[in-house]
Amino acid sequence: MHYINPMKHMIKRIFSLTVVALILSCAAKAQVNYQPIIPQALAPDGTPYLTWSDITKYTRTYHVNKNHPGASDQNNGTEEHPFLTINHAAQLVKAGERVSIHSGIYRELVRPRFSGEGADRMISYEAAPGEQVIIRGSRIITSPWIPSVDSNDKANIAGALNGSIKPGFGEIFSKQLWMTTLPESLFENEYFAFRTPNASNEEIDLMHWALRWKGRIPYSLPRGSIFQEGRRLEQLASYEDLVRMKGSYWVAPDGLTIHIHPFGSINPNGVSFEAAIQPHIFQPESIGMGFIRVSGLTMEHCANGFPRIGEGALFTMGGHNWIIENNTVRQINSLGIEAGFQVFESRDKRYTKRTDPDIGYNIIRNNRISGCGGAGLRGHTVTNALVENNYIVDCGWQDIEFVYEIAGIKLLRTLGTLVRNNYIANVQGGCGIWLDWDNKNSRVSGNIIHDISTVSGAIYIEASPLMNMVDNNVIWNINGQGIRVADTDSTIIAHNLLSNVSEEQVFAIAVSDRSVNGRRVTSTNNRIVNNIIIDQGKPIASADPSNVADYNLYVSTKSGQKAVKDSGEHSKTLNGEISFDTDNLLLTWKSSSPLPLVPLVKNCELDFFRIGRKAVHNAPGPFQGMVNSATLILNKVSK
Repeated sequence: MHYINPMKHMIKRIFSLTVVALILSCAAKAQVNYQPIIPQALAPDGTPYLTWSDITKYTRTYHVNKNHPGASDQNNGTEEHPFLTINHAAQLVKAGERVSIHSGIYRELVRPRFSGEGADRMISYEAAPGEQVIIRGSRIITSPWIPSVDSNDKANIAGALNGSIKPGFGEIFSKQLWMTTLPESLFENEYFAFRTPNASNEEIDLMHWALRWKGRIPYSLPRGSIFQEGRRLEQLASYEDLVRMKGSYWVAPDGLTIHIHPFGSINPNGVSFEAAIQPHIFQPESIGMGFIRVSGLTMEHCANGFPRIGEGALFTMGGHNWIIENNTVRQINSLGIEAGFQVFESRDKRYTKRTDPDIGYNIIRNNRISGCGGAGLRGHTVTNALVENNYIVDCGWQDIEFVYEIAGIKLLRTLGTLVRNNYIANVQGGCGIWLDWDNKNSRVSGNIIHDISTVSGAIYIEASPLMNMVDNNVIWNINGQGIRVADTDSTIIAHNLLSNVSEEQVFAIAVSDRSVNGRRVTSTNNRIVNNIIIDQGKPIASADPSNVADYNLYVSTKSGQKAVKDSGEHSKTLNGEISFDTDNLLLTWKSSSPLPLVPLVKNCELDFFRIGRKAVHNAPGPFQGMVNSATLILNKVSK
């Protein structure tokens, strides 16, 4: 049984083959050998997703080693005479060459100058084998801490800071509070992170959906962060509130004076404090650079803002054919990694329409992203990307869901993009995975998503009239909807496992009057099949009769309570037991009776573990051949 309209399938297949032909033509010019992903991953229209690899035989390696006693940017960059800074090497390295970075903490903005020229002529920035490289957007605070003077007592503040008076009883607000003033020389390129709001009024004007947040907290708070012994302090909007929270800070109106309530209420002098001041950590000098590899680096302490575009700590600047792999991105004020064709909002005065082709083909894999105040990974206009095996946790702590750009992974306008095998957990105020606006032939497959709090869904495909697929995902403990396909048509939602979802398991309703490509949005022809839904909160929500829900299995784990199924003729209910140890990714299943058999879904013939499904043993849910009981280790993504 196939859940695809044959005529629509044919039209979309012709469209996809045309796109593939165009891509391969561009690839030939760029000397890239695109090959089907192995094991094969098929797009919703049946065409294989393609990938590529770095086949460069590097002709020169520049070494950067700040801990080498003779390190200097006046050196020649050999291992014996290494450079002091990464950015100096980034001004020299050219196609076919690489930068090997040795252990150390590098406090700098890396701005690559040159682009690679093909898969066999890449530029690579990589950690030396076995060495830990940390690039920080913060600087050590060296100015002394003195007792904090009441922020309303301007005379005493001025005197305390210039040393003309010594604060004493009656002049300080609390003995738990301390203050210092950062020198203006600490800040570079006139980017004053503690004077720059997370989203200025001018920036919010570019995002009409966020206009109501002008001047409101936390949008109006400064972007700069403070770290005590590597631990981020919480920024407060009111000086008076500092006494109520250990591990907090407040920025005075001058954007230089910082008041803190340290963790442990200790004297901060002699303790390591850092101030995050950079808008990015890795950002090319030019738009659209390609064939760059970034591997094995740790990037942290970035003072970036909330706008939709151009904020990533690691920002490709609209580049194509990047390989971003095995990196750690953590403790970021807003956005971790940004990779998409668009660099500026169309209404931004810096915006110029690009005339170069949107080849895409960025590969983002095996990265560990955590502690981002906004999204972990984001991109606007994402073509032919492969986003896989990333570990994304503890994001969204700014709790700014209603800027509508927050998720573990948030990609806008995807085409032929595969998002698979990612682990996403503990997102506050955002989706797990969100494909937004006019997505085409993209697939969200085999991801583990748990402990998400959102007004939307753990997975959200938004405003997309053409076919996409959501399959083989494990969705667990969601405060919100499970899978949301609002204003979206022709999405195949198959073989997912959803458990402890508080709102609708699947939400397939048109909720706005927007238009996509001149066509009023609808939510039609969606197929919700072969899923396992456990202890459902609210049932599937579907307003249009063209949406089909069938062959789903509804399980109740509560004694004496029978599950309630959808209206599909072949959907079933049963009682069972299920647990998911999220620390060890151990899923245990036991049911009161054998699982029913369900028909194959075209182009979804591989299960969560990439085991081929067989029509005679095809069970609902992500795991092929699942029977009455099973213990499964879902360890595709290393924790």
